[in-house]
Amino acid sequence: MKKIILVCGPAGIGKSTYSHNYAANHPEEEVHVIAADECRRELCGGYDKFPEGGNMVPVYELMVTKAKDLAKGKEDITVIFDTTSLTDRRRMFYVKRLKGVFDHFELMMLRLHDYEQCIIRNEKRPRDRYVPPQVIRDMVAHYEEPSEKTMSYFDVVGETYMD
Repeated sequence: MKKIILVCGPAGIGKSTYSHNYAANHPEEEVHVIAADECRRELCGGYDKFPEGGNMVPVYELMVTKAKDLAKGKEDITVIFDTTSLTDRRRMFYVKRLKGVFDHFELMMLRLHDYEQCIIRNEKRPRDRYVPPQVIRDMVAHYEEPSEKTMSYFDVVGETYMD
C-alpha cells in the first residue's frame, strides 16, 4: 500500500529520531523521510532561513510534491513527514493534498512527560538548527490534540512518548 505517516510534535521532541528509527525497524518497507527542515533548507538556503514573511506554505507544498513524486509508479511505499504539524489545520493540509495518491494515512503524535526536555535536547543541536527556547515553549503551548473530525481522516492515530 501507499502509506503516509505524519509525525507531529514541537522542535526537539524527537521527530527525526522517530522517523529514522521507523525506517530502520521496517526493512520490509520502502521508507522515505521527508523533513520540513530539509525542504526549508532547500528552498531558503539554510536551516536558519525562512520563507519571506514566515509563510511556510511553500515548504509544505514542496513536501507534498516530493511525496507525490516518490509515489509515482509504486504500489508499496511509506513516506514519513517529519514536521511539527501542531494543529489540525496543518495536519489536514497534507491529507487534502495527498488523498487519492496515498491510500493509508497515519497520524503519530509525539509526546513527552516534561516538554522542557525539548529545550535541553535543542541545546545539543548544531547551531544552524538551534531553535530559541521561547519558540519551543510557544510550540508546546499550541500543540493541539487532534479533533474527532481530523482523526476520522486517518486510518491510524497513535501516540508515542519520547522520554
